[in-house]
Amino acid sequence: EVRANPSTALIDRCIDLSRKFGTQAFIAIGGGSVIDTAKIAAIMLGYPEASCEQLMQYQFFPEQSAPVVAINLTHGTGSETNHFGVAGIDEKNYKPAIGFEEMYPLYSIDDPNLMASLPLNQTRYVTLDALTHAIEAATAKGAGPFSKTLSIKSADLIFRYFPRILRDLNDREARYYLAFASMLAGISFDNGGLHLGHALEHPISAMKPGVPHGLGLAVLLPEVLDTIYPAAQEILDEILQPIRRTEAGIKTKAGIKEVIKQWLAEVGLATTMGDLGFEQEDVATLTDLVYTTPGIQYMLDSTPVAVSPETVARIFRNSLS
Repeated sequence: EVRANPSTALIDRCIDLSRKFGTQAFIAIGGGSVIDTAKIAAIMLGYPEASCEQLMQYQFFPEQSAPVVAINLTHGTGSETNHFGVAGIDEKNYKPAIGFEEMYPLYSIDDPNLMASLPLNQTRYVTLDALTHAIEAATAKGAGPFSKTLSIKSADLIFRYFPRILRDLNDREARYYLAFASMLAGISFDNGGLHLGHALEHPISAMKPGVPHGLGLAVLLPEVLDTIYPAAQEILDEILQPIRRTEAGIKTKAGIKEVIKQWLAEVGLATTMGDLGFEQEDVATLTDLVYTTPGIQYMLDSTPVAVSPETVARIFRNSLS
């Protein structure tokens, strides 16, 4: 029953079923949505008087969790490596992110052979998620040498092997290095944190749960990079170096927004918020959700530039087309 962008109602049903069968540990076999569901349910198992919605709104702070074994089937979310979890509160259009030390999986398995059946579009979306993790973790206010080093390597591998996997979904070497890149990015943002792109994407896939998280990030990425570039020019130039050079090895003079737009088109992710069904009238609602959804403010605070409601609304407006 676990869908992409899982809801608190679904996790509550998972918890009820777990209690019925006397569950003492969870084995999560799937991508980030499945692993997040297990991580959150593992906490809730020990708090029968509370609801998942309360946890996702930081209305209580857990001190225990059942063990989780994460068998990861995608190369994108990094959930198998970190202490974060996401679940939507559908009736409020909230998609909060929570983070507690108790949420680390006890064991995690990343086997690229288990990812070989990922279809084309899902391959695109999860890889873009991993790239965004690398970019944000390296440019967040909490970024340090460790997270920056991991992010640079992760992005380099993605730029190298992403085109290969799109040409041949059975390329096991490409799957291996994309899985490795995703793992590095997951560890990186577990240390450095995330910021503007994820803060703005969560309301998008909260309002429209059918929108894959990675696709939502893709439509925002050009405007997000353009916004943060003045404060993170050096590290962004280093991360994006592989796609800022022509085939002749000459550094392009195009701006960062144009460079990333061209690359997104090359990998089949030239999509806008308008393509996802959003209109100008939705900008105010989306902007409000950025500031009212629990757990998003910390991402805004981690952004390397000052972010105001006007900044958020501008990014949404410019991403419509």
